[in-house]
Amino acid sequence: MTDSPSPATPADDVWPGLLAAGGETGARIAARDWSGTPLGPLSRWPQSLRTAVTLCLHSPAPMLLWWGAQRVVLHNDAYRPLLDGADVLGRPGAQAWPQRWDVLGPLLDGVLAGRPATWTPEQPAGPGAPVTLAYGPVVDESGRPGGVLTTVVPGDRTDRTGGSRVVAPGERAVGRAAQAELRLFQALVERSGDFIAVATPDGRAVYLNPAGRELIGLADGASVADLRLVDGDSPRVRDVWRQELIPAALRDGQHRAESRLVRLDTGARFDVDHQTFTVSTGDGPDSTAFVATVARDVSDRKRALRQAEALSRLAGGLSTARDRTAIVAAVLRTVPAVFDGATVRMATAAPGGPALRVCAGTDTTDLDLAADLPLARAVRENRVVRDGTAVCVPLRYGDGAAFGALEVRRTEPVADSDHPQSLLDAVAGLCGQALQRAELVDSTQAMADFAARLSVTRSTAEAIEVILTAAPIAVGAVLPGLAMREEGRRVRLWYAGVPSSLSATFRDLTIDDPRPIATALRTGERIVLTDRAEFARRFPGLPDPVGAHGLVTTVALPLLDARRRPIAALGFGWRRERPLRAGDLALLDTVADLCEQTLERVRLAAAEHNLVTRLAGRLRTSNRTTPAGLRVATRYTPAMSGLHLGGDWHDLVDLDGDGLAVVVGDVVGHRVEAAADMAQLRTMINTLIRLGVPLGEVFPRLTDLLGVGFLGTCLAMTVDPVAGRVRVARVGHPHPVLVRPGQPPRRVDTASALPLGLVREAVPVTTLPFGPGDLLVAYTDGLVERRNRAYDEGVAALHAVVDAYRDAPVEAIADAVMAELAGSEDDQALVVIRHVG
Repeated sequence: MTDSPSPATPADDVWPGLLAAGGETGARIAARDWSGTPLGPLSRWPQSLRTAVTLCLHSPAPMLLWWGAQRVVLHNDAYRPLLDGADVLGRPGAQAWPQRWDVLGPLLDGVLAGRPATWTPEQPAGPGAPVTLAYGPVVDESGRPGGVLTTVVPGDRTDRTGGSRVVAPGERAVGRAAQAELRLFQALVERSGDFIAVATPDGRAVYLNPAGRELIGLADGASVADLRLVDGDSPRVRDVWRQELIPAALRDGQHRAESRLVRLDTGARFDVDHQTFTVSTGDGPDSTAFVATVARDVSDRKRALRQAEALSRLAGGLSTARDRTAIVAAVLRTVPAVFDGATVRMATAAPGGPALRVCAGTDTTDLDLAADLPLARAVRENRVVRDGTAVCVPLRYGDGAAFGALEVRRTEPVADSDHPQSLLDAVAGLCGQALQRAELVDSTQAMADFAARLSVTRSTAEAIEVILTAAPIAVGAVLPGLAMREEGRRVRLWYAGVPSSLSATFRDLTIDDPRPIATALRTGERIVLTDRAEFARRFPGLPDPVGAHGLVTTVALPLLDARRRPIAALGFGWRRERPLRAGDLALLDTVADLCEQTLERVRLAAAEHNLVTRLAGRLRTSNRTTPAGLRVATRYTPAMSGLHLGGDWHDLVDLDGDGLAVVVGDVVGHRVEAAADMAQLRTMINTLIRLGVPLGEVFPRLTDLLGVGFLGTCLAMTVDPVAGRVRVARVGHPHPVLVRPGQPPRRVDTASALPLGLVREAVPVTTLPFGPGDLLVAYTDGLVERRNRAYDEGVAALHAVVDAYRDAPVEAIADAVMAELAGSEDDQALVVIRHVG
């Protein structure tokens, strides 16, 4: 019968009635406000105290209960004649009997300390025969004595010496009063909501209360004569009873442990907390010992602990998973334990993709998102889907859109209580965050690969091939096309993987054609069409061959030259509607930036010298406008000959809320290799910042993506003119210069970090105020390093120039620095920022 939980205890609103039924004293206890006493409010009394008080109140024999550290007094009506009119109810023992506390206190302390129960003779306050007071411990929920119960037994039970007699544990007085108490105790046990059983030391049951019968599924009227507490299908539990519970109870008088009960009718298991103790029928050699146990259902607590442990393992596994494959493996390995062994499948859809990739164990299959199956419906309808034995919960982006689903399947139908929504949400949240992180890593890696491939192209034809093959991969799109204006009104189109039936519809395209790709090329406008209905609204009356070939969301990106004039337009799309969030639009901007730089570079450069020189000249900031409250000037000067061009760069990135990110970097090396590394690093750092990666995580994330095949320095700052602060992260780079009104220039000190390419851990971020009138200068070491001068002297010279021109406009300050610190054999990059309020 072992393996299951005890029923719930009576609700709090039941106890006042049970107490009030215990005579006048019980009514006083039920009506009293106990919040100002050491016992606290009645609603917070522990089960053990409530049970002991109820037993005391309903006993016909005089009883008094001492409870807690202050031995608060509670008694029944039958005890009142012994009090001689004194009102001690609810008072600490030392206040109730101060004149006798030197005797009573140690006696009670001894019982609570575990010493054997005692009998002491007493003379009633009024006329009557002598009585004996029996003092015994009351065990609380911790398994230790929480109080002492004093029972009045008629007659003098002292030994021949006239002193008190120590009674062995479990010894029971025989007589009519004790029998009455036993009957009362049994009546209370019958009404208890806990599992209560009595058995012989070998485990044979002799009594089981109604709540216990219901808990283990014992039919009404069935005898317990053949029932054994050690019966059941779990040898481990039988061993617990034989080797731990019963021996410990017989040895120590009581024992507490956790085990399980098994229902006899269904075999269902319940976790329980056992309190086991021994009782005996007398004090002679013929006394019979019994084992009594009280069990309380702790299944919910145990289940919560198991789920918490499984969630912790899931979170730990996901935190170390570096890619989607590792994330899926961690989910399929740990999530079943969260849901008590259920089988799990995980499905994810690429952004704008028409199918789900479903993973179960080592198997991976594709599922059409339009299928009428729970997994597909959960993603398509973006809601929890319960279907028979399965529950499917969506995996969502931060804005609430679904990109996948987790299926939890049991062997029997699933009820709402089996998998509460909070638990499903917690698991789905952990999985969704990990997958989004992997998507970010994949996207950043794809952008890095795209930038690397573009950086080594030597001609327009090579650049167009890379754009059409690599750009769609970086954004997960299909059917790319590139339009470039030729002489006159003609527009030429290049395609990759586009069916001839679709490309034929764009034959003889002209610059004034009203369709999206020509419009983007003509006007320089980025055109995003979320679905074909939006196409019909924006381009009424036009045929839609792109939609007819299965695309839903489409984009036309204008590509601009150095003068911000459109020179080309790149178009592609997705076969399922793809809401383009801020991070997605940032990726599109980065794609456009890379394409623009490459097309401009290869169009103007015919040789290696012109190639690298033009790449340096094409360095421009990524932000479109200067945030309100700031004035910014940037400068870049290549090395003297142009053939020794290094890898210096600067970049400005718009942030949400009128914020600005500033990046200044320097890659070790020269010529094409350094330029390629610079372009790749600049692109990746730009992308990571645009995608919201925390400033301190940008550089270690860069190392994870590229390894250690490069070396350099970098400074990244985020400037928030509204909040009036700047945050700085530096890896081996020169310290920026800060100038406050009325103060000399000073360098911004930050924690030291390894150079770019060696950073593995998060970089410390320094935050400092940046208010109206403050000036910040960031630069590369080409401005201060000279062969014939110490480095610190160069830094001092820079400070002197900035100090001399501190009140000039930022453009004038930048010009002055570049002019007065000229003559370097290395590249020079400079960014000057002023907070203008």
